[in-house]
Amino acid sequence: MPLVVALAGNPNCGKTTLFNALTGARHHVGNWPGVTVERRSGTFECDGVDLEVVDLPGTYSLAARSEDERVAAQALASPEVDLVLNVLDASNLERNLYLTTQLLELGKPMVFVLNMIDDAERRGIRVDQGAMEELLGGPVLATIGNREEGIAALKALLASLARGEAAARCRPVAVDYGHDVEGELRKIEGEIRRDETLAATMPARWLALQLLEGSPAGRQAAEESHAREAIGQQVSRSAAFLERHLGQDASTLVAEGRYGFAHGLVKEVATAPVEDRKSMTARLDAILTHRYLGIPIFIVILGLVYSVSFILGQIPQNWIAEGFKALGSTAARHLPPGELTSLLVDGVIPGVSAVIVFVPVIMILMGCIAFMEDTGYMARAAFIMDRLMHVMGLHGKSFIPLIMGSGCNVPAIQASRTIESRQDRLITILVTPLVSCSARLQVYIVIAGTFFTPFKAAMAIVAMHFLGLGLAVLMARLLRSAMFSGPSSPFVMELPPYRLPVLKSTVIHMWEKGSLFLTRAGTTIFAGATLVWFLSRFPGTANPQWTQEYVQQRQAVLALHLPQAEAAGRLRALKLARESRIVNSSFAARIGKEVAPVLQPILDPYHRRPEAWKDVIALTAGFVAKEIVVSTMAVIHQASNQTRPGERLSPLQQALKDHSGLTPLTALAFMVFTLIYTPCLGTVAMIRREAGSWGWAGFSIAYGLVLGWGLAWLTVVAGHWLGFA
Repeated sequence: MPLVVALAGNPNCGKTTLFNALTGARHHVGNWPGVTVERRSGTFECDGVDLEVVDLPGTYSLAARSEDERVAAQALASPEVDLVLNVLDASNLERNLYLTTQLLELGKPMVFVLNMIDDAERRGIRVDQGAMEELLGGPVLATIGNREEGIAALKALLASLARGEAAARCRPVAVDYGHDVEGELRKIEGEIRRDETLAATMPARWLALQLLEGSPAGRQAAEESHAREAIGQQVSRSAAFLERHLGQDASTLVAEGRYGFAHGLVKEVATAPVEDRKSMTARLDAILTHRYLGIPIFIVILGLVYSVSFILGQIPQNWIAEGFKALGSTAARHLPPGELTSLLVDGVIPGVSAVIVFVPVIMILMGCIAFMEDTGYMARAAFIMDRLMHVMGLHGKSFIPLIMGSGCNVPAIQASRTIESRQDRLITILVTPLVSCSARLQVYIVIAGTFFTPFKAAMAIVAMHFLGLGLAVLMARLLRSAMFSGPSSPFVMELPPYRLPVLKSTVIHMWEKGSLFLTRAGTTIFAGATLVWFLSRFPGTANPQWTQEYVQQRQAVLALHLPQAEAAGRLRALKLARESRIVNSSFAARIGKEVAPVLQPILDPYHRRPEAWKDVIALTAGFVAKEIVVSTMAVIHQASNQTRPGERLSPLQQALKDHSGLTPLTALAFMVFTLIYTPCLGTVAMIRREAGSWGWAGFSIAYGLVLGWGLAWLTVVAGHWLGFA
């Protein structure tokens, strides 16, 4: 069995960076709290020794008030963890050492990593590693995780500990809480040890301190013991004794002991210069977190991010689009006629290409967001939005999942684990799907780019993102008023120092997002395009009479011996007429026409679009994944057949403009409905997991459909009233 090493530390101290460096993994890292919200595991081999590393959520304490803290506390206390790797921010040592005092109570071997030592040295902070090792009872190493400096020495040390060669460097160290507190702790430990199963499950001293502090996790563990009554009575007697004799409650006395230990240790091992001027972080914060300028600056930065993404992404987009056009044309020329060729040329290629063409924009956008995370600005964005969040019924920490939702709603909902209050967490989970994700962005680009000028298209896309955020905040206010009474809990969040991002980290994050889309294109979207092709081709394509009529008409045109250009035009018209006949009599048409009346007030308010059912099919497919909306439209509109030389639009956009019948107004309503109408299947599954109930998942679908239909209908009505067709 490999040695199991658990990474523990405060949020934003570099645990995941070290985890990636040790294991070769590529998990996302960011200069803000809440990036890691569940345990991750990886392995590495050093000097013939196998080790397993577990990356845990960052936590300031093991009191386990939030879901991510509970995950960390349970994992660290479990017998499966052999060694704790305590990651410390070397530039903020005293604050980090409070958690260290709790980790020492676990009684497990520990290694201490002074991460980001370069930041500390730039500030003139010097740490005596030898003295620190003596006081903490475990090896102390300095690292710079984002540059992988010190990682080789850390691996060698862990391998040595696994072989038992450096075991003498690890010895138990306990915080002394004073004569009275220590005496009561021994009494509680004695009751805990009466239950051998409980004592074997977790360290007795750690559990005794948890109970004395009133930790929910500690109480739950004691409640499961057959000695729970004796333990509970002793905890009550000890707490009453301490408050009566020392004048403070037990939790305060324990916290004071930990802070005293941390403060004294820093005085012994670290030296720092006297600050005689404002730091760069303070000077930047004076502007970026300004009471009145903070929000306008944030909006401007977001606008610049989207502008840069679209401008830079346009060039590779064109290359990809041209490549798929050439691939489709080559396949049509060289493959024998038949249904398999039609599946490839009319189904798979246009469906997959309609999604992949937007990968450059998504990658650049995610790279810009990763850059802002790594600099520390995203934590400031949450800070400046805190007041607005509370006014509208959301917790300040809810802003982090809402911003993460612009990439993907699934990890954004998972990030709500950092919120301590269950009702605040539930509200955040229910409104996060309203935030416009990168998959919806593809739909906006296709629709807006088809029916609006470039400037108006950009404004429409930005408006969709702000509409999603606005609706999330508004629905949070309504949900709190109607279903979740009581004020939201206070918001306390660390503002990390500004740091210059590492290019490698940003590029890895960009590649992760791009590879995710490529994976979907190779699985979900491929399957979706195949299914939609089948539904849109049968039973008409198997009708022998229609096939015979088409063959006869084609032979008649060839028999006229017309000039090549005229003959090609007539043959193309015959093919399009046949394809249209097949599609309009297909299974997809039958399904779409049954559902179309529900969406007619939105997509066809003037009853002028006999083919509005095609949009219904695309939106229905979007329940699985929003990317499939684009690929479905590409297949159902036969986009591969619509290319004309010199046309600036993509094949899909050209097909929509020529044949869909959408107007700028109904196109805008289509975008609004796409934004709101229902979470994708993956998001629904994550809601079920994090909320703990299929009822909440069903509620998110139901209210999204009602809200989406209502706002899309209001868009059409308002546009008609203002004179837009």
